[in-house]
Amino acid sequence: MEKTCLCCGRGFNPHPAVRHQRYCADPECQRTRKNNWQKERLAGDPDYRANQAEAQRQWCSRNKGYWREYRRRNPAYTETNRIRQRERNRRRRSGGGIAKMDELKGKTVIRSGRYRLVPLGNPGIAKMDELIVEIGVISGGCPFGAEGS
Repeated sequence: MEKTCLCCGRGFNPHPAVRHQRYCADPECQRTRKNNWQKERLAGDPDYRANQAEAQRQWCSRNKGYWREYRRRNPAYTETNRIRQRERNRRRRSGGGIAKMDELKGKTVIRSGRYRLVPLGNPGIAKMDELIVEIGVISGGCPFGAEGS
């Protein structure tokens, strides 16, 4: 039974021992399959991610200076990387797409404790009418605005 390769779209006959084969035997398709598998594994398996990071650290400690030498031998790569980094920096500075828009969801914004409330009207006399208040955080299950509570 012929299947269609997810990478190249060509038809192929799966190997009988590989039940759910979705990629043909072409080396480029197999490289894509492996890269996709690794991305999924890194995203969903913290142990795998930690092992990969440790292996990378060990490799770097055994091959000190590799990347410096690589950049020296490949100036086109270095220049392309500089251009891409400038673009990432520009996007970050311009605020294009706020990455942490919902950073505070599910987190307590104000902690219980004593706070000084100061009117902001005239900075010269800020402490003239200050109030000392105690704020207690109510658990998320409290029905705000409920009548008769």
